[in-house]
Amino acid sequence: MRAAARPSILALLVACALGASTCHAASAARPQDAAPVEVPETPPVALVDASVAEAEALNRLAMGQNWTARALAVMRLERYDCDASAGRLRAFLLDPSWRVRAYAIACLARRGVVLPPDTLAAESDPRVVRAIMRARYPIPPARRDAVIAAAERSAKPLEAIVALEALAAVDTPDDPKLRERLDELLGRVILRMSRAEGGALSGRLAEITSGPDSGRDYRWREWYRKAKSKPGFRPCALVPAQPAGTRLVERNRVANLDDAQFIAFEQYLGKIAGRPMDLAILLDCTSSMWREISDAQGSIDDLMEFLGSVTKGVRIGIVGYRDRTDEWETKAWDFTPSLEEARARLWSLSAGGGGDAPESVHAAMKLALTKFSWIKDPPPPTEPPIRACVIVGDAPPHPGEGTLCIDLAKRGLAAGVRFYGIIARDSEKNLKEADVEGAAPKPPAGTRPADTEETGDADDDVKEDAGDDDRTGEESKAPVQDEDDRGRGRRTPERQIAPPKPPPPVAAKERSYTWFPEIAEAGGGRAEILKAQDSLVAEIAELTIADRYRDEFADFFAAFRLLCK
Repeated sequence: MRAAARPSILALLVACALGASTCHAASAARPQDAAPVEVPETPPVALVDASVAEAEALNRLAMGQNWTARALAVMRLERYDCDASAGRLRAFLLDPSWRVRAYAIACLARRGVVLPPDTLAAESDPRVVRAIMRARYPIPPARRDAVIAAAERSAKPLEAIVALEALAAVDTPDDPKLRERLDELLGRVILRMSRAEGGALSGRLAEITSGPDSGRDYRWREWYRKAKSKPGFRPCALVPAQPAGTRLVERNRVANLDDAQFIAFEQYLGKIAGRPMDLAILLDCTSSMWREISDAQGSIDDLMEFLGSVTKGVRIGIVGYRDRTDEWETKAWDFTPSLEEARARLWSLSAGGGGDAPESVHAAMKLALTKFSWIKDPPPPTEPPIRACVIVGDAPPHPGEGTLCIDLAKRGLAAGVRFYGIIARDSEKNLKEADVEGAAPKPPAGTRPADTEETGDADDDVKEDAGDDDRTGEESKAPVQDEDDRGRGRRTPERQIAPPKPPPPVAAKERSYTWFPEIAEAGGGRAEILKAQDSLVAEIAELTIADRYRDEFADFFAAFRLLCK
């Protein structure tokens, strides 16, 4: 079972959304715990200076029918420092989508744009009011309470937590009446949430309390019994200070794209927005994978909502796999567009079994590729659908099946299905031992191995000093004459010399331990190692749809998870 709490995924996403240089390198500490970071001064950028092509691309996003297009227009407008761009951002506060309004609030705050209270007084969605409060904008308490009243009274944890998050962002957490409301809401959410709700709400609870992101409802109840008198409420603020006219956070990655990059990005978004998506997730369900299973279960809602928003619609298929000797080898469910069905199927899986390293990767791949009802290609010139198969695990296929998995990936790619791999845990040694199938052959006895962990690169092996006594190779039997004796027919004593050094050996490319990189390469995709602080669902989203815009999608997905729950 879980020995320690996993790092807070939402904390990392907050750090990324608030302008961290890289989401993967962000600290697991909550952003509100750290001192405000001074934003580097950059030359001001005016909207009027945008090229015609950039302005047209921005307008296409701003007028897009899909809310994600308009939210990306909001993120782009964060680039500029002029009144005209601030006016366009304020106009998005009237957008019909609450998600777009939440993005606009966040970007206005990051830019430091001052908003009078009456600008926000008409907002009626509690999720946007939560964003307003986290952005440190003033809002009359009476209006705030009126908007979140329904959520505060709700017996459903997924609704009540919105009110809890909004009240936790109030600047006066020591107020007795406010604290009483917070305590009552926290107890109602934790004590009533189901197993699936516990996974979905765990990260959000960890962001506004001192509790660990355990991912499990019963662990939160254990924490609550011990800490309910001092839960350590936190605001989970979007910005380090109240907006006062100066930029508070560095520009996001979409805002930092130059003209040409932004135009290409907008065109790419337009292409994927018109394509439906089938996503098959092949998940290793052996005992060592409990963290990743927990992450997937708690974040499947985010994944489906996000992918469904940036594409024409998403269907999720799931294959859980273990080993041949376990209680079950594979469990599979064909594609469904239903979030409720996908959530229930994923939550029916649990970690167990395993023992030896190899698992039934090949059986899972074959099942997904041959039994699932993948979307057919439409007639040209319509773009084909996005078909992606993601393998998530930490162990290789059975001996002899690695090459079979590669063959399956090639067959899938020929049919339009791309394969991706996510290797769990960065502490894993992702190189095969020399005697495992597919690895480089062991060097002959008596020779120095080339390109190994112990000896370094092959080039280092041949960089020996010419005067070393420890030479290899047979001694030369030919005598060498001294310069003074040449032509006199006298022979000098024989000396031991080294023969010319042979060229460095060509090191055979070693297979990875899991075979996932080779499988993904054969299937037209790529594989990544999931580090301890990374989000599994963020990695899946970036691998399958981000293409060469991974950084930009990372920021967009981070903001989505922070603002759009």
